[in-house]
Amino acid sequence: MDLGDLGTAIGHTEIEGLASSFPLLPHDSSLPPPPTGRGDDGSRPAPSDEPAQPRSTVPIVLALALTVLVGAGAFALVSWARSGTACSAADFRSARFGYCASTPAGWISAAAGDEGTPLDRFMLQDGPAVITVIAVPLSKGQDLARFEQFVRGYDEDTGAAPGGSAPLEVDGVDAVAFDLTLAGPEGDVRSREVLFARDGIAWRVTLADESVGFEASTERLAELLDSWSFI
Repeated sequence: MDLGDLGTAIGHTEIEGLASSFPLLPHDSSLPPPPTGRGDDGSRPAPSDEPAQPRSTVPIVLALALTVLVGAGAFALVSWARSGTACSAADFRSARFGYCASTPAGWISAAAGDEGTPLDRFMLQDGPAVITVIAVPLSKGQDLARFEQFVRGYDEDTGAAPGGSAPLEVDGVDAVAFDLTLAGPEGDVRSREVLFARDGIAWRVTLADESVGFEASTERLAELLDSWSFI
C-alpha cells in the first residue's frame, strides 16, 4: 500500500471531512520508503466476541493521518540478539517492527497487515484513544534529531501545533516526546509523539485521544513503553 492508497482508505471513514483535511505530503527523498516485508500476527485476542467500539473515530483518523505521512507500508526488521526471556511478560510481538510489549489493561491490539493499515495499533476498548507504531529505515548519517525535525514538519503541515520536546528512554535507547493539538469538528484532538532510533531504524509511537481523556491515555502509553523490548 502506498500513501495514495492509504489516503483513499482514510477518506472513506465515517468522518470523511476531517480525513480530507490532512494533506498527503510529498515524500522526503532523504528518508527512503521502507521496503515491503512480512511479519507475524502477534495480535492480542479480544476479551469478548464483539469488543466495544470506540465512541469516536476522530483520534484514530488523526493518528493514521499523522503516521502515514512519515512512512506507509511495513518491513521486516533485523532481530537483535536478546535473551529468550525478553518478551516473556509481553502479550504483543511485532516481528515486522522489531519489538514486543504489553497491551495496557482495557485496551486491545492489532498488528500491521500486509493489506490494510500498515502500522501496529493499540486501542482503548470503550473510548476513542489509539496508539500507533511504525518504523522506517534512516539514510546514512541521519539520527534521532533529524527524524524529529522531519516528523515535526509533517505534523505542522497537518495544521497541528507541536509543543516542546522532552527526553526519555525506551528499552535503554534515547527517545524524545512532544505533544500536539489539532482542532476537529467534534472538539480538539490531542496527540503525543514518541520518537527513537537504533542501528539505522527510527520508530514513531503516536498516541491520539480526545482532550477529556488524553492525560489518562498518556499513562497507558507510558506503561506500554515501559514494557517495550526490542527483539
